[in-house]
Amino acid sequence: MGPEFQASLPIVAVDGTMKRRLKTSPAASRARIKTGTLNHGVAVAGYVPDANGEQCIVVAIINHDNVDHAAGRGIVDALIDWTANSSAASPM
Repeated sequence: MGPEFQASLPIVAVDGTMKRRLKTSPAASRARIKTGTLNHGVAVAGYVPDANGEQCIVVAIINHDNVDHAAGRGIVDALIDWTANSSAASPM
């Protein structure tokens, strides 16, 4: 991963579109996530250190005519939080 690219992504619970999200998660101040929202979609992509500090790539897209943006953000935030709480080395 290019350090310049990673540095350009918002830090969870600190800045950008992630400033007000996941403040109590282990991902706070550690994960770097780019968000996206369209009329019928919610997306995130970026890097989340797991519970062991291993860097994980996280990408999620929810695309549906009936997507509720708040619920969609809750789902992708749960994925980020789950990744930060998990161990990449452990079986899933």
